[in-house]
Amino acid sequence: MKLTVIAPDKVVIKDGEAYPIEDLSYLDANIHAIQWQDTTGEIEYKDATPNLIISDITPYNKCVTDWEAVKTKELEKNLLSDEEYEKWFREIRNTLLLDSDWTQFTDSPLTDTKKTEWQTYRQALRDMPTTKTTTYKELAENTAHSDYPSKPS
Repeated sequence: MKLTVIAPDKVVIKDGEAYPIEDLSYLDANIHAIQWQDTTGEIEYKDATPNLIISDITPYNKCVTDWEAVKTKELEKNLLSDEEYEKWFREIRNTLLLDSDWTQFTDSPLTDTKKTEWQTYRQALRDMPTTKTTTYKELAENTAHSDYPSKPS
């Protein structure tokens, strides 16, 4: 694990991901930064105190715990609701229908057989909300999912 704590900026960076931490008051007031790489690290101080080489990150585990809590909160904040995933799926499905409207026009260059194939495809798209075997989330995030009908060739 690579860990950087920049106390005055109230930032903890773990493995390249930075998150603000509101309260780092549990750290010694003279600490400017903590640098940790796998098995060894260094404490940098604000004053003229020489840097301290450390071989144990345990005293600073609260920084990691706080980082994980903020990361989890940020991820949860960015999650879509089931209704939003359904709306997203319907937008994708409607776009697929719009993109294939031309196949049903009377002046379409397709043969009657091909038009029928496209009608079947389009009906399968319309039926997806009742025939789906997975969540709207999966369908919105993965348009290659097997629930999507195959476009006629």
